[in-house]
Amino acid sequence: MLFFVQIICTTILLLSVPALFYLLGRKTFPRVFRRIAYELHLWLGIASGLILFVVCLSGTLLTFKNEMILFLEHDRYHIKISDTAVPKNLEELVSLVETTEQGKAVRVTIPPVNDQAWIFNVKKEKADSAKLPAGMPAGHAMLGTAYLVNPYTGESLGQQRSKIYMLFMMLTFLHRFLLLDIRTGQIIVGSATLIFLVLVVSGLCLWFPSKLRVWKGWLSGLNIRTKKGWGRLLYDFHNTLVFYVLIPVVMMALTGPIISFAWYRSAVGQILRTKPFGRALEKPVSSKTVDSGQQHLRWDHFIDQGNQIVTRKGTTRLSFPQSPEESVTFQRIGAGFCNIAATDKIQFDQYTGDLLKCDLFDQLPFNEKIASLIFPLHNGEIFGTVSKAIYFVTCLIATSLPITGVILWVRKLRSRYYKRKKRTQYCRNIKG
Repeated sequence: MLFFVQIICTTILLLSVPALFYLLGRKTFPRVFRRIAYELHLWLGIASGLILFVVCLSGTLLTFKNEMILFLEHDRYHIKISDTAVPKNLEELVSLVETTEQGKAVRVTIPPVNDQAWIFNVKKEKADSAKLPAGMPAGHAMLGTAYLVNPYTGESLGQQRSKIYMLFMMLTFLHRFLLLDIRTGQIIVGSATLIFLVLVVSGLCLWFPSKLRVWKGWLSGLNIRTKKGWGRLLYDFHNTLVFYVLIPVVMMALTGPIISFAWYRSAVGQILRTKPFGRALEKPVSSKTVDSGQQHLRWDHFIDQGNQIVTRKGTTRLSFPQSPEESVTFQRIGAGFCNIAATDKIQFDQYTGDLLKCDLFDQLPFNEKIASLIFPLHNGEIFGTVSKAIYFVTCLIATSLPITGVILWVRKLRSRYYKRKKRTQYCRNIKG
């Protein structure tokens, strides 16, 4: 709860800086500052409207990506089990998967529920590796091919990449790169997101009432009037709704360019005094030097050790060492209705089981917590299902902004055209 309050206060503080600058400037030069805010909002919105519409719409569809995949492919992911069923030990499952798929197991993902398939990442000798954009966290790297496995029988249920899964992957690439070349798409989407941040700030400046001391002016900016024509209704949708989702909108706009631009990522790192995605990108601690014939401990031993240290509920990941020097990495990613999507990371010596490094989220300072939660802050997973629902509504409203903005602009142009035509006709009548 304290972390949630800290995020809200930080976002409000970030918004208060440009808002305060605008209010002080408007007091000195009222017309100039408002005109600048209007022109920025109008022309930047026209320039980026189509891109922002695509990015926001795809983001809306991706908000409940995991839930939609589980729902649409219920039979593939869910397993019918009895109340007394017990999963096979992990050592046996790894052996079965490696034999069946003819590869080396890299990682296993264990869901928080008992009736769901486990996901094994298997790396093959001639596996295709896609080129990933710079700054992509290690958790998003392609660790071989992902297979669904029944943990009670060891049966492989096929690759995770089904047609539905690949459809959402296509939406992801549309959201991040507009289905273009990765670098080109990063630049376009990242630039549009930065423009969107300017639109939010300039829109907030225009939202402020002309008379700050009159409370009815503030109330007018918070109401949606349904009985004053559809033109006024569109204006209120564009002007008012976004104010109620201002904090998640700003979070999405601030965190999006971190993925696209190295300079932005570096600047954020300077502000936070820690590297974004630093915990995900850090190199694993090495195990102790051993003889080539020494065997690692059983994999279930590390699961039991991790469960004793980590009390957070969520998805468990165990990364297997790929060389005699590597350590075993245990991760727990928070999940649930209102659980924070934090990651606890522990590294063990693969031969002795000694604790090499314990990196618990709750023990991190605030700046490192923010740096490790950039993705959850951007996609809405930060507080589980509750924050996803809020982000879904936010993305719907953000998707509507380019549409309502263009309609309002066209209406204004038409109004000016007819007024000018009427004035010209009136002048002709007088001369005649």
